[in-house]
Amino acid sequence: MLLVASGKAEEEEGWCYLPYLGMLAGGAAAVAAAPVVLGAAGFSAAGIAAGSLGAKAMAAAATHGVGAGIVGTLQSAGAAGVGLVGNAVLGTAGAAAGYKAGEKMSGCDDD
Repeated sequence: MLLVASGKAEEEEGWCYLPYLGMLAGGAAAVAAAPVVLGAAGFSAAGIAAGSLGAKAMAAAATHGVGAGIVGTLQSAGAAGVGLVGNAVLGTAGAAAGYKAGEKMSGCDDD
């Protein structure tokens, strides 16, 4: 039986579940958002969109000679997808952030 009185999200036995829900949601959201964010930044299968953040990053990389690898990696991910390793990294980072957010929101003690 779940106890939600007094704003605490924990089970009757004291097991706090909200950090784990946050971990699941954060991991899934990070993996699902990556293609949307890349497309919004201008990295697509058709190339880097003119006037986009990606185009500005590409121009800065060409002008200053720094960051061309990052722009190339983002363009590759935008064109072909993030890939297995990229999804694993994004999912892990999103899960860690979701766990911490759930931990802060839960109000459960770490006893």
